[in-house]
Amino acid sequence: MKPSSRLLLLALLLCAPAAARARAPDKPVRAESAVPPGEPRLQLGLFDGTGRACGGQLKITPKQLSWSPPFSPCPPSTFTLAERRQKGEATRWVYRLVGAPKSCTYKVVVLEKVARPEARIAWNAYSFTSMKAYRADSNDQLSCYLVKLD
Repeated sequence: MKPSSRLLLLALLLCAPAAARARAPDKPVRAESAVPPGEPRLQLGLFDGTGRACGGQLKITPKQLSWSPPFSPCPPSTFTLAERRQKGEATRWVYRLVGAPKSCTYKVVVLEKVARPEARIAWNAYSFTSMKAYRADSNDQLSCYLVKLD
């Protein structure tokens, strides 16, 4: 094979979408990309935070999200679902607040469930200042254990 053909194949492989690479015969399908059929597209509900920095409620309705930890409360704001994925036994929903006021430090809220669908406990919330901070798994985050109230 000519060097120019090899370079072209390498460029095509590197530029191929992740989904196409995952379906390639020599690549195993990643388990974290699949979401169990029993999990809702959006996880809605009322959650109560625990601990000093997390006391307060996280409320997610079909149109708004509010998060009220004591040191950085966010009033009800519209949101977009930035991501939903399965990783091991945990399901993760990533909500990005749209139009949240400047007083709201955390613009990205990650809700994670690490138990069976009917469980009220084993919920975690992670809040990040931006999607960039979330993708970098920044240390500048608020990590809270939650209990589902409804």
